[in-house]
Amino acid sequence: MIDVETIASKWANVYELALPADLEGGYDAANNRILISDRLTPIQRRCVLAHEISHAKHRDRGGHADRYTEQRADIEAARMLISQVEYQTAENIYDGDETLMAKEMNVMPWIIQAYKQWLHDNVAA
Repeated sequence: MIDVETIASKWANVYELALPADLEGGYDAANNRILISDRLTPIQRRCVLAHEISHAKHRDRGGHADRYTEQRADIEAARMLISQVEYQTAENIYDGDETLMAKEMNVMPWIIQAYKQWLHDNVAA
């Protein structure tokens, strides 16, 4: 399993703290900090941190300002956390059920959805 903590530390300082209930994480470009909510499960934390690494790599500003930036962060997180072989195996075993696939791969269902989108975009290209 990939160590997102180590990857994150290459791009920004990571802080776990109490965030508003509607916020799981964020990237503070002005201070080059990734902020992660202290109430997340280990799987949620891993997925949110992978998402925020994308924002740190690209030095994104403005939070959830545009759909493209968020979609890019989701897809980059999915590609960081899921191997193609692992995805194909889980898809075959669970007949494409995103919730069961996510549980098998220790990710959140939105990571599975982002990976599916990446596969779709690359097959269509």
